[in-house]
Amino acid sequence: MCSGRVAENIYPRVLVVDISPPGWAALKSILCEALGNVLCLGAAAAQPGDRLSVYSVRERHRCLLPLLEVRGNLFRLQRCLCELQALPMEGAAGLRNGALSLAVLDSLQQNKQRMQHGSLGAALHGCFVEVTVVSTRPGRELIGDLDGGLKEADLSTLRRLLLLHVSWELEENGSPETPPDRGSHVCDFDTRIISPNVQSLEIFFKSWLLERNSEKEKCHLLLPEGASDLRVMCDVSRPLLDPGLLHADQTHRRESALTANSGVIEAYKVIRAVSSSGVCGSMLYGLPTLLTPITCWELDWDQLEANQDHFHALCHCLQSQQLSLVACSAQHGSSCTPPILSHVLVSASDSAALLLRPLAVRELILLMKVPSLPLTIAENALHRVQDALRSLDAEVLYNPLEITSNLYRHLQITHIHNPRSLVSPGPSRQVNYPSRKARAAIAPLHFTSPGLSKDRRIVNNSPSSKKRRLPDKED
Repeated sequence: MCSGRVAENIYPRVLVVDISPPGWAALKSILCEALGNVLCLGAAAAQPGDRLSVYSVRERHRCLLPLLEVRGNLFRLQRCLCELQALPMEGAAGLRNGALSLAVLDSLQQNKQRMQHGSLGAALHGCFVEVTVVSTRPGRELIGDLDGGLKEADLSTLRRLLLLHVSWELEENGSPETPPDRGSHVCDFDTRIISPNVQSLEIFFKSWLLERNSEKEKCHLLLPEGASDLRVMCDVSRPLLDPGLLHADQTHRRESALTANSGVIEAYKVIRAVSSSGVCGSMLYGLPTLLTPITCWELDWDQLEANQDHFHALCHCLQSQQLSLVACSAQHGSSCTPPILSHVLVSASDSAALLLRPLAVRELILLMKVPSLPLTIAENALHRVQDALRSLDAEVLYNPLEITSNLYRHLQITHIHNPRSLVSPGPSRQVNYPSRKARAAIAPLHFTSPGLSKDRRIVNNSPSSKKRRLPDKED
């Protein structure tokens, strides 16, 4: 299975921003605002070891931020953002041919040098790099530029190359461009189209920068099926960021929470079914988790397809019968003590995903007698409350994107008043000298790619070249 320590799945991330006119003039403000908000969260809640580098590309590439640990370095991240905001929006010079691929190669070289000068553990855990290119140009144009500059390069350490197209046509017409051909390029390009607004960019950068485990954690649901169990394998993703990770003075608690799941597959055995309307909301606690069919590229294709069929069938049955599942997993301690059982409620949703939430048990319940609602209500009080409720705007669904808590601004002001409160410990020239501009510690690449002999073939051994995608199937 795709298990392993969480630290082994921490990959350096590189952001390459296309600042060529005229698209940069329209993209600049919304991109910088979204990045500024997400970097505030990242400095407080990023996983230890997460590193970020930022490049700008126009007629040439420029490193605005070398590979820097995200957590605890908000001051350096904001300086990089200020440099990005100061870049000109006008001019006749567009994106120079080959500059985009040189930025990608420069990031690979930067990571290679970091591994050579770092410890063996850091080299093993951060040998692959994830590169994301943000541009207003369509993905086909970007792929055409990258194909020419990367066709003879060693991409064995490039784990993923994502092309993010910020499209105004998508917001106006709602119809994305035709995806490019995936089988005729130097590497497996991932393309994504996004609307040009702050909220859409924020959601993307949060999942890209703050995802707990890039290979996704694993979970198995064991349903009784005669003498054996039906095993449904799931990927785990969390739709909410843990608020406890945002407190800078709770470092020990944060690291404990991040290392709690050491990559071991969590198996939940279903013990009973319950009506979805028969579960009291006060008996659910903790952060929710989303379960989707497993997509591990190391599994056999037939196994992936059969597992997806079982998962979709389970979602359909729970939706149609309005049922939820009570499941438990055993946490074994020492040999002389009985295991502690953790109970969860698995509920269906309107989509092809299951919602998993911790469920209260008898040991956690506090004795409390809640009185019943009286049969008759005072008329005066009833009319006043009804009038007050009529004055409210009633909505069918709750949209969390419309509710804000001033968290971004709070983190910014807190860091400004105490700029070293979030600085991560350990020797670092970048932390000791925050007033200096961030620059790459390596010499920039020349504008001509290093030549290789024509008979030499480069084999890409990165995980992205092996990853298989399971096509979506209709229920």
